[in-house]
Amino acid sequence: MATPPETRPVDFGAAVSAEARRRGLGRARYVYLVMDGAVWLWDLAADRFANAVLTLDFHHASEHLWAVAHALHGEGTTAARAWVEPLLHWLRHGQEARVVRRLEELLGPTAQRSAPAQAVVEREVKYFQNHREHLHYRAVAQAGAPIGSGAVESLCGQLQGRLRGRGQFWQRPGLSHLLRLTVLFKNHDDLHLWN
Repeated sequence: MATPPETRPVDFGAAVSAEARRRGLGRARYVYLVMDGAVWLWDLAADRFANAVLTLDFHHASEHLWAVAHALHGEGTTAARAWVEPLLHWLRHGQEARVVRRLEELLGPTAQRSAPAQAVVEREVKYFQNHREHLHYRAVAQAGAPIGSGAVESLCGQLQGRLRGRGQFWQRPGLSHLLRLTVLFKNHDDLHLWN
């Protein structure tokens, strides 16, 4: 089944890029993008925002570190917490290279772990290797930019709560129109609605 045109990443990228230009992208000295690990978002950023400072959402990075901790020491254990907390601190406070090195050390030949645990470790180490240039949380925070996408995630939750309430059943066209109206009001662009 083909993806509806309004949800294709290329269309989303064009819309985001156009809105960014409308809101002054051309005058911005610095552009910061905070994203989760979805590959299509990073492709979009490379295509539409080549000069932006790209940051992997800190919460998502921490979830991936926790996945390693659970694979190594078991879920909910004090050993997992003791292993991950220093790495989270280093990650947040400018020692991201140290975190990646510590993770890469887990790939050594002396590792004695189950095949499923080893698969998790290998997957997560590769994840951090792929994002090593997107982990500069201290520098980004010192520049006054966000290191997480919590505000956007919160807005998504609000919109879902408002538009997906009990007894509400929307067809895609109707939901798309309501979302456009909501975005106009949230962005204080409702004057365009009446023009």
